Amino acid sequence: MSQKKPAAGGKTQQAAASHLFDFENISFVDGESRPKTTDEELNSRYAKGEIRIVTEQARYPLAGILGMLEEVIEGDTGDKERRYKLDPEYQRRHRWSVERKSRLIESFLMNVPVPPVFLYERDLARFEVMDGRQRLTALSGFYADEFALTGLQYWSDLDGRKYSELPSKVRDGIDRRYISSIILLKETAASEEQAAMLKKLVFERLNSGGVKLANQETRNAVYNGPLNKLCLELSANGKFRSMWGIPLDPKPEETDVEEEVADEEVDETINESTKAGTHMFEKMEDVELVLRFFAYRQIGKSKAGLNKISEFLDRFIVVGNKFQVEDLVEYRTMFEATVDFLWDMLGNEAFTVLDPSKKRPTKIVYDPLMFTASGPDVAPYRVKLVEKKDVLREKLKAMYEKNRELFSGRRTNLKDTQDRNRCMSEAFAAAIAKTKQ
Repeated sequence: MSQKKPAAGGKTQQAAASHLFDFENISFVDGESRPKTTDEELNSRYAKGEIRIVTEQARYPLAGILGMLEEVIEGDTGDKERRYKLDPEYQRRHRWSVERKSRLIESFLMNVPVPPVFLYERDLARFEVMDGRQRLTALSGFYADEFALTGLQYWSDLDGRKYSELPSKVRDGIDRRYISSIILLKETAASEEQAAMLKKLVFERLNSGGVKLANQETRNAVYNGPLNKLCLELSANGKFRSMWGIPLDPKPEETDVEEEVADEEVDETINESTKAGTHMFEKMEDVELVLRFFAYRQIGKSKAGLNKISEFLDRFIVVGNKFQVEDLVEYRTMFEATVDFLWDMLGNEAFTVLDPSKKRPTKIVYDPLMFTASGPDVAPYRVKLVEKKDVLREKLKAMYEKNRELFSGRRTNLKDTQDRNRCMSEAFAAAIAKTKQ
């Protein structure tokens, strides 16, 4: 029988992987380990309709969008609910500017083709708006006279006018336009897990014509659950935000940002400036960093190391959303205690290589630092380490300097990941030894 020892938060952890809680016994089976599928098996799967999206299309008159989004029906429990659900989970943190909303209205005025919205039928004739929320919100806001048109390119004479102030013929013209929708029907999936997988597939591949979704924005929409909600809450931690340069009280900016999202698997460096921190917030990278902390505890089970981190996070959150309430309490305690400790030790420089010429926080430091600082070998010595914080700082700085290439941000395979964990653990062990003298 494997031995167990107390964890920092109070539960037992497995000796085989001493940093893991009992509930974290998660299996990650790499796809390449599966036996090769024969043509006969593939033909059979296709004939059975396995992994086949069931959709239908619909067209909604623009004049009816406002009423459609406000429609209330009776739910299964007798409570009132919206037929078309605009869940906060699906809302991106940046919203369209009035100029961008106005350009959408101008597109309809000119009969320019507008991409369809994507709906998911969560129950019979009850829908979640997964892609196209910004377009539907802009249209309903316009018909509710919430904003006046501005910045129009071809119909600039209409600038400053709300819907009710449009000339009658122009108003009639836009009223007869439609917006199309693609509806992913409920019978597409046999289980909640399969539904989440297919929703993600469609969500990622659907070309909305707008800003490309970051990984966590997609994850937040299709894998919403208890663990995801916890990551959202913890991402608001003031010390955590400060260490990443994220404004302490960020507000979704009205922006027209349309640049491509950097590939997380190769771009391991994040700028600490307020502008960059705000951009992180808008792309939900702060939420992903919290999820990444929890998932990284399992990184030894990934043969790819950090090379397929996005896929690894997807697989982790599917399982993590099934953790018990008490397990998530343990996660919360561990995260908050680790952030408090690192803040007391290193402040805003915590996730940097402690070089005045390189002040940017990086994920390549964040991962092993949070992993080591949260572990059972460090937790009992936190108070003493804080009392002699210069000792740990000195050890970390020397370690970063000695292993400059390893912490450069481009080495992401499993061996490099394990080497960084080892170097970080040795630096902490050396500092702890000093505190005992």
